[in-house]
Amino acid sequence: MNPISDPTSRRGHRRAMMLPGMLLAAMLLAATLAGCARYVPRPIDPATAATRLAARRLDDPALLRFLAAMGDAAPRWGIGTLTLVAVFERPDLRIAVANREIAQGGLIAATALPNPTLGLSPTYNTGTSLPSPIKIGPIVDFVIGSFGARAADAAAARARIAAARAAIRTAAWHERARVRDALLAVWQARAGAAIADQAARTAAASRSVLAQRFAAGMIAAPLLTAGQIAAEQARFAATEAARRASLAMTRLAAAIGMPVAALDGVRLDLAAFDTAPPTGDVAALARAALIDRPTVRAALEQYRAAQDRLRAAIDRQYPGFIIGPGYHYDQGDNKFLLALSVPLPVFNQNQGPIAIARAERRRAAARFDAAQQRVLAMIDRARADLRTSDAALRSADRSAAGADRSAEAAAQAFRAGASGRLGLLGAQQASIVARQEALVARGQDLAAIGRLEDALHHRFFRSTT
Repeated sequence: MNPISDPTSRRGHRRAMMLPGMLLAAMLLAATLAGCARYVPRPIDPATAATRLAARRLDDPALLRFLAAMGDAAPRWGIGTLTLVAVFERPDLRIAVANREIAQGGLIAATALPNPTLGLSPTYNTGTSLPSPIKIGPIVDFVIGSFGARAADAAAARARIAAARAAIRTAAWHERARVRDALLAVWQARAGAAIADQAARTAAASRSVLAQRFAAGMIAAPLLTAGQIAAEQARFAATEAARRASLAMTRLAAAIGMPVAALDGVRLDLAAFDTAPPTGDVAALARAALIDRPTVRAALEQYRAAQDRLRAAIDRQYPGFIIGPGYHYDQGDNKFLLALSVPLPVFNQNQGPIAIARAERRRAAARFDAAQQRVLAMIDRARADLRTSDAALRSADRSAAGADRSAEAAAQAFRAGASGRLGLLGAQQASIVARQEALVARGQDLAAIGRLEDALHHRFFRSTT
């Protein structure tokens, strides 16, 4: 029997001829499905998040393990340790890290090879029956990119990753600056509350002396009234100072991402603010900041990314091509195909994207210049602020020292019986006022050093740990 005329034999022959194309299609489909990512939902429950936020504590085991891993196994809760707490608890740094991961995803996308496309176009010819009316077979198209565009895209993505890393450094510094300023506010508020309480007790003692003298007929009523008003004002000032100290603790809690209750009973290390730290060679630090400050580095990497995007846009004016090997089973014949197609740059040569990329590079260059100018302005402003703050502090310290000497002389005169108690209390009140002014000047000087830290991205205040 002629195998061609045997229907069973024809069907077997047809299946055998179609097998290579079917296997190729199946393998491509399997490879595609094997590499697919799976979606895993992670819903956020606001109530659960609020409960977790309110329950945060400095003795949380996970936090303590993190501190130990960072080399702070015995935390003293100063600038360094509390900055690590802020890094662990606050979302700002996690946002910056997520931005870096997004940039890394951009690099993966830029370096990924374009997927081939699988085409199937079966046809059935009713005009013939031999050897087969069926025409079927896969065609796989591979996209060959345009010259160096892919390399330029990858370089731009790497520059964006570097910019994101610089942004992480900036976010980490902001956490430290926030903690430093909050701790400085606590230090100044507590010192101010102590001085205000002493002033209130001194004013109350003066009021008692005045009351005794008024009862003895030694002074008139207006003097007693003035002393009473002064005592009430001093007590009110002490109450306000205590309120500021309490508010400073809430500011510190916010800086480290904790509820204020987490700071109850915690002994803070405020020794970094007891003396002004040396600032060293500010000129050398300023030059280094103009080159390597994270905001400057980020602007530089953004410029490099813009430059690489322009290179990619220019490379894309020379089109790539598509190569498509395929197979057809055509009426009993095996046909192997090789298709080649090239876009014709007739109507445009990618002028629009090139113009956009050129403008973006100019904008990135201007942003880099602006970043350096902002840093220079911050440094100049901080240095000028520190100079004037140092001068004010020296003047306030001299005034406080003179007031203290006067108070000591008044105390010696009182002990010798050369003056009365009211004169002693007056000298002590003048000394307290001078120390309050010196505390304000010292706080302004320390804040100026903090601003210089921020401008230079260089640490002057250091924990004792």
